[in-house]
Amino acid sequence: YYFADILREDNNMVYLHVSILLWFIYYLLIFEVPIDGLKTRNGVINGRKTQYSNEYLGIQYAKAGRWKLPVDRSSRKFSNRAFNAKSFGPCCPQVPAGILIPIQDEQCLYLNVFTPLKKSKHLVPVLVFIHGGGLASGCSSQGIPLLYNGTNMIANSPHQEPVIIVTINYRLGVLGAMYSDELVKENKSKWPTAGNYFYLDMLSALRWIKKNIRDYGGNNKNVLLFGESSGGLAVVDLGALKGSNGLYHHVISQSGDAGNYLFYTNVTDALALSNQISQQLNCSNLKCLRHVPIQNLINAYGPRVTSPIIDGYFFPFYPPLAIKHGKYNANISMILGNNEYEDAVCFESPNMNSTDAISYLSTNIEPEWLTIVAKHYQLEKCSSNKNSPNRCCNIVRLLLMDKFYNCPVQRIYNGLYIKNKHNRKLFWYHLNCNPGICPKLSVEEGRGVCVHIAELPYVFGTVSAYKSNTLLNCSWDKPTTKFSNEIIANWIHMATNGRPLKKWSVYNPMNPKYFQITPYRHFSSVQWKRNCSLFDTIEQEETSLIFKQ
Repeated sequence: YYFADILREDNNMVYLHVSILLWFIYYLLIFEVPIDGLKTRNGVINGRKTQYSNEYLGIQYAKAGRWKLPVDRSSRKFSNRAFNAKSFGPCCPQVPAGILIPIQDEQCLYLNVFTPLKKSKHLVPVLVFIHGGGLASGCSSQGIPLLYNGTNMIANSPHQEPVIIVTINYRLGVLGAMYSDELVKENKSKWPTAGNYFYLDMLSALRWIKKNIRDYGGNNKNVLLFGESSGGLAVVDLGALKGSNGLYHHVISQSGDAGNYLFYTNVTDALALSNQISQQLNCSNLKCLRHVPIQNLINAYGPRVTSPIIDGYFFPFYPPLAIKHGKYNANISMILGNNEYEDAVCFESPNMNSTDAISYLSTNIEPEWLTIVAKHYQLEKCSSNKNSPNRCCNIVRLLLMDKFYNCPVQRIYNGLYIKNKHNRKLFWYHLNCNPGICPKLSVEEGRGVCVHIAELPYVFGTVSAYKSNTLLNCSWDKPTTKFSNEIIANWIHMATNGRPLKKWSVYNPMNPKYFQITPYRHFSSVQWKRNCSLFDTIEQEETSLIFKQ
């Protein structure tokens, strides 16, 4: 699922890449001019001014050698007491994933700050975005200006609620997940663990924000984390990490999978994978591995999903268990949610029959549970007829949504509700792009289907940059932009006030409801009626074996 943004490419990718390049050039030449230096505790920083914001780009928040702890640069003075923050820093090295990634370098721990043109009389909330990509690919400057553009979000924010947007890079793949006995021994007295370097980087970035963001007009006591896919997983995981308390206050997880054991690993398995990579590279020690060319290292690691490691120290507990044991950051307001067609099964396999359905699930369900799950969802009775209420592909879609999204949200929220004395700051959403935005065509035609990552242009206010024949095959109009602005307003209100703008139902396990976000319609609360008992049983048994907590 984290690699959905990598694997679900289509024939329009070349068009998209060209569009990104053209928009990038246009963005640079037309909208941006230098601005007077901003005085900060680190020295004078010179950014650039766009039509709607000030941008301070490529600020190095930390330095890190290969598989070493990040060394914070939050207090480091700029050389010559000044810094030109007019271009993005390099992206972290990663496997090729069919997406446009600019220059890469192992020294990649940079962040970008987008501020309103008009300085507020008061410090404003800070929204920090964690990009997705399976903890193996992606970058804060990926696809600018079409994707992670803080300027567009500021431009479309309500005038009475100015905010600052921060985007960050963090180590990926093999550079983020390597775990070995030598690494553990290297700093045993200070840091008796290894791996999870991506999460160490994120905390370092948050420490930079806590120390420096006031200089840019931001309130370091009102920080919201929002992320998509593996970034959505990360913003929830951070609450279980050593040293994370007090660095942030609100969370929005877009299509994250926190609360699903399949996306985590333990020390034993992490060590086995690292040993396998060492053998492939004919390296018997850490010194050898640190001298291997980065591309060789990436090739040996391959295009795999990167999993956070439950190590008993930095990441002591799998998140639902951290909540259960009272080891999760308290008093964090949350929005968790997903898109209606995260897995577009009926687009990929419209003629799926019962046999196909069970075969399809075999890649997502453990062999020992497959028959039980298939029986529970009555897949033996499903039909390939697209007009059937028991259509196979739709049942599989709902099943996977339960396993990877809906039931994990309930798992996290039920635990927080009980542990935090009926937490009143938990919100749940489903986002649907169709009907309204796109022509009224079927799911099989792939138009307007809210698949994985489809919410990003709405959240970042970049829908106007899309034309027909993009990934979503839709034409954007003024009502679509209005819909995007409504989402932005809710996200910003969450940052400002700790709850969405609309009258969303607060999560209550006795009467669970989610907020249905649909274009051209009134947003509304919907009763949750599906049953998670089977997946909760599977979760309990599997986690007891994997994590033994």
